[in-house]
Amino acid sequence: MNNKTFLKILAGIIAFLLIFAVFFIANSFLGNPVSANIAKSKAQTYITDKYGHLSLEIKDVAYNLKDGYYVISVSSSTSIDTHFLLSYGAGEIFRDDYESSVLSSMNTMDRLCDEYKKSLTPLVQAKTNDVTYISVIPEKLTKYNLELDSAFDTKLVKNVDLAVRYTGGIEAKHFSEILKIIYGVMKDNGFVATNFEITGEHETVLAELRNIKPKHIENENLEEILQKAITNAEYDGITAFSKGQK
Repeated sequence: MNNKTFLKILAGIIAFLLIFAVFFIANSFLGNPVSANIAKSKAQTYITDKYGHLSLEIKDVAYNLKDGYYVISVSSSTSIDTHFLLSYGAGEIFRDDYESSVLSSMNTMDRLCDEYKKSLTPLVQAKTNDVTYISVIPEKLTKYNLELDSAFDTKLVKNVDLAVRYTGGIEAKHFSEILKIIYGVMKDNGFVATNFEITGEHETVLAELRNIKPKHIENENLEEILQKAITNAEYDGITAFSKGQK
């Protein structure tokens, strides 16, 4: 065997090893196509047998690298709130989130909270440019008793936390002004929340107040209450936290 032939064989072996390595790495991170198709087929049989009365379709099959199983996303073509996950591994569907996601009304509540946020945010930002972000966080319940696919109504979104981020100042006065603006907009438009948390950013400093109740915001001494919380790190259930240098 001459050197040229040997080098060709060596190059072929190296190329094969590289291809094998790439396939092995991809398989480790993405799962292999054969297993993915088996998972999809098993999931299709499962939803046909168990949820044949629903208009369900498989949207995605993803590999869970950490735990080594497939997660199948299932949704309905006729119901906005009917979507859930199935987990497949070791030849079977071993987890079904339909009850916890759909029947519990969690999907419905999450959607209503998202619509709450999308409706409230522009109303608040029309009053102040300082508010950069609003998040609506539902109370964690096992069942929300909401009708599937309910149209958005502020009366349906109860017992939520409102998280707000703003810029421009981290003094008690600024916190107070922002909270009063938001609360006023909410009252004028039928929005309610049981708890507020607000994060202020100014230059290199970030300050956060949590567990603010409507009774605090309605109090004429709100600024003084917030100042006590900031000074003492806690006051009347309100907790304060800050980081960075003033």
